[in-house]
Amino acid sequence: MHYWLKLLVGVLAATMFAAAGFAQTPIRIGVLLPLTGPFAKNGIENWEAMKIARDMINERGGINGRKIEYLEGDATSPAAAISETERLITKEGIKITTGSFASPLAIAVSQAAERHGVFHWETTGAAEIITRRGFKHTFQVGAPARKYGQAAVDFIIDDLAKRLNKPVSSLRIALLWENRAFGKSVGDGIRAYTGKKGIKLVYDEGYDQFSTDMTPIVQKLKDSKPDIVIAISFPNDAILFQRKAKELNFNVSAFIGVSAGYSSPDLRASIGNMVNGIFVADFPPKVNPNVLKPEVRKIADEFYKRYEKKMGRPPAGHATAGFSAIWALFTDVLPKAKTFEPDELRDIALKLDLPEGSLVNGSGIKFTNFDWPDNPKDAGQNLRASIGVWQWTKGGNEEVFPPKLATHEPIMVPLPSWDKR
Repeated sequence: MHYWLKLLVGVLAATMFAAAGFAQTPIRIGVLLPLTGPFAKNGIENWEAMKIARDMINERGGINGRKIEYLEGDATSPAAAISETERLITKEGIKITTGSFASPLAIAVSQAAERHGVFHWETTGAAEIITRRGFKHTFQVGAPARKYGQAAVDFIIDDLAKRLNKPVSSLRIALLWENRAFGKSVGDGIRAYTGKKGIKLVYDEGYDQFSTDMTPIVQKLKDSKPDIVIAISFPNDAILFQRKAKELNFNVSAFIGVSAGYSSPDLRASIGNMVNGIFVADFPPKVNPNVLKPEVRKIADEFYKRYEKKMGRPPAGHATAGFSAIWALFTDVLPKAKTFEPDELRDIALKLDLPEGSLVNGSGIKFTNFDWPDNPKDAGQNLRASIGVWQWTKGGNEEVFPPKLATHEPIMVPLPSWDKR
């Protein structure tokens, strides 16, 4: 009996020791973002926002006693995104990946992750195809591309038309889009949505985002005489376009950029006061705090203070979205896990039912699972992701639409001519 008692004590001690060791083992997450290359500015902003979330969680004791550890992969291009994802999975043993900022990168990362059965938590990639490939372990927390376009069009219908004293039917609206995954996806959504609303586009054309001469594009737009331009661009082409528009004196009553290039804080550094008055259909950088749960407001305040101290400016919408998405992973998914295996995480994610206002950027979470009437092929898309319209102002940026998220009324409508900005 004495022998069996000693054996039992030994087993219990070993079990407790192993459990204590497991509790102290960090939860390792692969973060795939463009940290160098053409998308680096926005990628680094997302990286800093996600590091703030990690630090805030770790300072609070981690997740069930386990700290979060990031292993980064530099996803400079779709090919690099696949290579870096493969490296983190096969050489580092990563079973959870996140990122990726841009849609082409998100498509690539999620493809590599799914091939290995790894759980991928996409923060900001928006192309519709991300969740329509039959994948079971990819979750797109940010809004899909169509919501960006719908926000821009709804803003025109519900707000801008009245401010411009014109019926929507008489507004001349032009659509300009970069012809890769994100731009094409958003452009397709806008085309379909304006058609549904009975709005005809006076201009609808794609272009190569790596084009270095915007003269032909601006000239064609100028010839179409639009009241409003909706443009989907990345950072470099957005800068080139605005400079060329000023040079050729191309003026419009309102200009709406869609995320990506028009949401980058460095746009102001590149074109100065030329940016003031431009609207951006995008993740909200900051929402009316009244729409947030009380406990979420505290998290939001802490995030904004830390980000501004680190970066010297408020976060753009994509950075706030990156923080919001990863914070939800830390607080609503991982604490419920026991094995941290991808299938377990998938089951937890699919059970999430968070109302709007649960995340810092005003979003909630409810994922599709091949059961969405609008598209039964869709799985892992968040139906409660917030997208609105904000505006560049002299003091920074302000959310202006929809009204429930707004922090300020729209200004500079109609948009002053170049010589008066």
